[in-house]
Amino acid sequence: VPAYDESSITGHAWNILLMGSDNDGKYSYPALLTQVMMLVHIDPGNNQVWMVSIPRDSWVYVPNIGGMHKIDQAFFLGAVQHNNFDDGVREARTTVENDYGVTIDRYAWVGLSGFASVIDTLGGVDIDVTHPVVDDAYPDDTGANAGNPYAYRRLYLAPGPQHLNGEQALEYVRSRHADLIGDIGRTERQQQVLSSLKKKLTVTNIFTHLSSIIGDLQGKVYTDMSEQEMLAFANFGRSLSNNAVQGLTLGPGPGSQDYGALADVYDPSVGASQSVVIPNCSNIQPVINRIFTLGDVQSCNVNGSG
Repeated sequence: VPAYDESSITGHAWNILLMGSDNDGKYSYPALLTQVMMLVHIDPGNNQVWMVSIPRDSWVYVPNIGGMHKIDQAFFLGAVQHNNFDDGVREARTTVENDYGVTIDRYAWVGLSGFASVIDTLGGVDIDVTHPVVDDAYPDDTGANAGNPYAYRRLYLAPGPQHLNGEQALEYVRSRHADLIGDIGRTERQQQVLSSLKKKLTVTNIFTHLSSIIGDLQGKVYTDMSEQEMLAFANFGRSLSNNAVQGLTLGPGPGSQDYGALADVYDPSVGASQSVVIPNCSNIQPVINRIFTLGDVQSCNVNGSG
């Protein structure tokens, strides 16, 4: 077992921006859309983790670029200027920091094919599918059809407890058309798969498969975490009870949990109307302040004013 220092992550809470991309050939690398955007708040002192999902369709101000865009464009708009991946990360990070008021300590960017390989290496995941996922236009752009970014096929996952391999888990988190609650249901599915994956992250399992996992992720994961930090976080995550990990999606919901409204807006950058989520800062702010222990600040500013 490689030596690592547990104290490398103790002493304060961490905010990690987790990004996932379809990297499916419709866009040339590094000009990718971030389809998963999650703020992971890790508090080793209180043995607690929060996973706060920002819906990819959130309509926000993108600093440095200017103007309102879907948040999944922030990485793309940053990267495409000089064809530079780090610029994309920086732009996505700055957008989240400026618009939601949360300081980000580390980031991890995961290509979805790498995510599928890791799930296979760790032996699949067990999910309770709450309602059937049926998608007549699921992107069939990995595996046999990797060369065709516009291939589609029909996807069906039956309700009930399912054991999913990497490709099936990817189908479960990627399908956009299947869910009665649209993109919001999708972020809940992502959190479900991550929670299920957590159960596989035993130190023995990680270290037994370490060289395979590193191979799986080669060129498919980018992070500014050190190896020490990654091992310490993995070990910390393994020791957490399930109720220590809580999830929240900053989208439409009931009452004080209404974090966004569905709307159609005209997007001048694409010259067309877009279906978006308009973030509701009056409800987002108190919950962000509570989770990220920010006191009583007013830092949710998704319109870039002020």
